[in-house]
Amino acid sequence: MKTFKEKVGTKKFIKEPLFKYGIDSEKKGLTFIEGGKKIFFVWKKQGETEISEIIVLDKSISINNISVGKTFNDFLKINPNSKIELDVVNSEYEYSVSKNGNYTVEFISNEDKVAEYNKDYTAKRILNKNAKIDRIRISKKE
Repeated sequence: MKTFKEKVGTKKFIKEPLFKYGIDSEKKGLTFIEGGKKIFFVWKKQGETEISEIIVLDKSISINNISVGKTFNDFLKINPNSKIELDVVNSEYEYSVSKNGNYTVEFISNEDKVAEYNKDYTAKRILNKNAKIDRIRISKKE
C-alpha cells in the first residue's frame, strides 16, 4: 500500500472504516478523492502488504465498458449468464459477478430491489434491470 500511495500521492486520500463499504471489520481503508468526489476505496487485510480490494465509486473508471451509474441491463449485455444475488450479511446489498470473475457490481438498495429472492438468497425473478450500479469491486485473487 505504501508504494501505491507514493505513486498516487497521499494528499488525495482520506481514511474511512471498512464497514462503510460492506466489509465486516472495524479497520480502516483509504478513499481516493479528486475534485471533491470519491473515486475509489482501497484496503488490505491485516498483516498483508498487498491491496486486497479496490472498490470503484465513480463513473470515471470503467471495467469492460461497465462503470458506476450503468444499469444492471448494461452489465447483463456483457455478462449474459451472470446472476444477481442478495448479500447474506447485509440485505441492502445486491451483487452480480462478471463472467470472468474479475469484478463484481453492487447495488445498494433498501426498498427498490433489483430482484425478488428465495430464502437461500438466490434470485427468484428480476424486478428492475434498470437499477444503476453503485459500486464495482475488484478483489485480489486468493
